[in-house]
Amino acid sequence: MFSSKLGIVLFIVIVPTVDFLDGVKIEQDNKETFTQYWVSKHKEHFDALDVNHDGNVTERELTVVPTNRAKHVLPSWRVKAVYGVLNMAYHTWWSNEYTDYKTSISFDDWIQSFGKDMVYTGDEVDEFALDFFHIVEVDCNEELTLKEYSKFLDIFRNTADIQVIFRAIDIDRNNVIDVKEFLYGIKGFTYDEAPDSAAYIFGSRDKES
Repeated sequence: MFSSKLGIVLFIVIVPTVDFLDGVKIEQDNKETFTQYWVSKHKEHFDALDVNHDGNVTERELTVVPTNRAKHVLPSWRVKAVYGVLNMAYHTWWSNEYTDYKTSISFDDWIQSFGKDMVYTGDEVDEFALDFFHIVEVDCNEELTLKEYSKFLDIFRNTADIQVIFRAIDIDRNNVIDVKEFLYGIKGFTYDEAPDSAAYIFGSRDKES
């Protein structure tokens, strides 16, 4: 488990302020309710994807732009895999019947989709996590070093302290992130409504960056 000191440091580094929450209106008749923490971590990730800061994430921002960043840190065949995984995620979770197949989506619209009958199955989340794990796991040894994990964070525009985030994901403190720890982080980000530092597996972005 995380030490209390590490938990405090991590949240100082990467948890955003939540002034925006007043602008997020979740329908009262939704089956799901969301904690402020859950909304804040998803808004943090949404803002990292929203490159031009216009309040919307387009298909290009979700698929093409991260793929272009991957070109700077990964071999070409792995870059193509990044695009494939993100394109799958776009059509599975972003542009579908629950969002009227929009090609540009606001955070309000996106967060509402979680409250409808949209199914984020464990298998789909596992597939996304495992695909990305093996894309950045360049040594093919079923473990991510700090250097390998940093490539994943680079793809998602992280500017927070990589070592702090890495230590939060590395639950057993053996200086590598294994498959189970990576899956735990992705699932924690997707589902967990209570604060957990490992849920910030996608990293964070300084507000001035």
